[in-house]
Amino acid sequence: MIWRVLHPYDTEPFDLTIGSQQLALLRVKDLERWVDREALLRDETEEPPYWAYLWTGALTLARYVEEHIDCRDLSVLDLGCGLGVTGIIASLKGGHVTFADKEPPAVAFAMMNAQMNNCPLFAARTLDFICDTLDTQFSLILGAEILYDRPTFPALVAFLQHHLTPQGRAVFADARRTNTEEFYCQLDNAGLQWTREEIQEREDKLPLNVGIVTIRKPSAGNSNGEM
Repeated sequence: MIWRVLHPYDTEPFDLTIGSQQLALLRVKDLERWVDREALLRDETEEPPYWAYLWTGALTLARYVEEHIDCRDLSVLDLGCGLGVTGIIASLKGGHVTFADKEPPAVAFAMMNAQMNNCPLFAARTLDFICDTLDTQFSLILGAEILYDRPTFPALVAFLQHHLTPQGRAVFADARRTNTEEFYCQLDNAGLQWTREEIQEREDKLPLNVGIVTIRKPSAGNSNGEM
């Protein structure tokens, strides 16, 4: 079943080190051939498989989870999971992880990669948070570079309100590839608390600041968002 979903993508293995974890993963081979840049400029082609890129923010978030978050016995949602790197780290640290992406091939890659790395407890499902079909809450929601489409920000904020447990948190990596200020305004308007920690990375030999954003429901007596 997984291999049928992966078709027509050729795959190749690669190794990745995240902190103390050594991962063996599959990715799309020759990814550039799936991107017709001229057709994109003319708006004459489908969106490229952005889920297949190993974005800098995904690596930043995976390292943050590996170094700073105790995932033992947490219910974890890897939202927009792509290749599944962040969720795999959470699973290897004891989390009960659900890999979720709106693209079925991404879910298939995440499942395959989780299996390859002997993740003990995980599930996977196709999910678009805009069309919310979940009836589950999570104590940790992870999202790496999913803040790229501003019209979806209200749906994402509503999704967090509905699916975070009262004491839960979401941790996002935001490399600001688009203007994300409106997302934080909407978090404030919804009464969700948030903090942002800037981490300096490099991408294509250039500096890139990636924000690690932690989002929580308000504690009793405090409903103000914070920087």
